[in-house]
Formats: sequence, structure tokens, C-alpha cells
Amino acid sequence: MNLRADHHGEERRLFLLRRKIAAAEATLRTLEAAILQARSAQGLATAHDARLENERLLAQNHRMSQESVSVNAALQQAVQAAQTDPLTGLRNREVLWDRLAHDLSLARRHGKRLAVYFLDVDDFKQVNDEFGHAAGDLLLQHVARVLLASVRDSDTVCRIGGDEFVILASATLPEDAVQMGTKIGRALGTPCVLAGHVMAVSASIGCALFPEDGESPGVLVHKADEAMYRRKRARALER
Repeated sequence: MNLRADHHGEERRLFLLRRKIAAAEATLRTLEAAILQARSAQGLATAHDARLENERLLAQNHRMSQESVSVNAALQQAVQAAQTDPLTGLRNREVLWDRLAHDLSLARRHGKRLAVYFLDVDDFKQVNDEFGHAAGDLLLQHVARVLLASVRDSDTVCRIGGDEFVILASATLPEDAVQMGTKIGRALGTPCVLAGHVMAVSASIGCALFPEDGESPGVLVHKADEAMYRRKRARALER
């Protein structure tokens, strides 16, 4: 009798213990589900935050790229403005010396000649006085167009101030330099209409040749300038 009662008691305790185990397992499953849900929500939030950050970085990179393009374009415009004569669009005095040094280096390396022309428009002051400065500006622009059309793409035409221009051109023989000067003079002498007036432009042109007349930029420009003034004085005497 006692054994049966003890057996019944053990079964009762085992039953209660199993219920507790089952309840604990159910609670554990609930907790695990909650943890998984929390992790999943956190993962989604993290992915969402990462996506937002990526979009922000892409937008920032796009803005910076646009700013870089704008800054580079502004820089190029500034460089172009610093190297260009605003009236004629030709290279200016600052560019002349760099180009001259570069062309001299090439001429030395290849054993060729370099012609430096110094050009001054005749009676330019008279045009300004008679027709006004606007007509004078049109005349300078016309001269610039004629000079560019008279030389090769590899040659350089600069306006160094007022009505003075310098041209750098490669030459094989001294005769080539003479022919180029004659060609320029004839092209300028073709009558044109500026500000409603027919004008026949003439210019005094002096030329210095590397290496015969000098080997440095300063000497060559000076020699070409002197030759131009000799030509201008000769023109004045002819009149």
C-alpha cells in the first residue's frame, strides 16, 4: 500500500515537472522568436540606414563632381583670359615670351631657322582721330584676322599693345622669311570696309632671323623692332 502511494506520488511529481519543462520550453521559444524579430528589425534598420548613407554619399559626390567641373571651367576661362588680348582674341605679350622660348628650343633642336616679325600699323593714330576709336578697334581686329589667315597653324600671332603685333614663324631659308613678310604686307594692303569707310591698310614690318640675328628672345624681338622702325622711317621719306 505504501509502495503504491509512493509510486503514485512519483508519477505526480514527474507529471508536474514535465509541465514545467514544457512551459519553460514554450517561454524559451517565445523569447527566441522575440530575439529573432528584434534582430530582424535591427538588421532592416541597419540596412535602411546604410542605404540612406549611400544615397547621401552619392548625392554629395555628384555635387562635388559638378563643383569640380565648374571650378575647372572657371580656371580654364581665367587662364584663357590671362593669355588673350581681349580686343583681337590673339595671344598677348605674356604668351609671346613663352612661345618664343619654346619655338627657339625647337629650332635649335632641329637645326631650323625662326623668323620673328615686328609689325606696326601705319597711320593708326590718324584713323582714330578721323574716324574715332571704335573704327580704330575695328581696324585692329581686321589686322588680326588678316595676320591669322596669312600664317600657318603652327605659327604664332600676338598683339603686344596698341597697334603693334609680333609673329613667330619657322623658316627653312632666309628667303622664306622674306616671302612671308611680303605675303603679309600684300594681304593687309587689300582694301576693306570698316565702320562704313573704305580703308587700305598698310603696315611697317621688320624681321629678325634666328640664328643669324640673335639667339635669345629679347635680342630677336629687339632686332625685329629696329628693322620695323627702319622700314617706317623709309616709308616716311618716300612720302
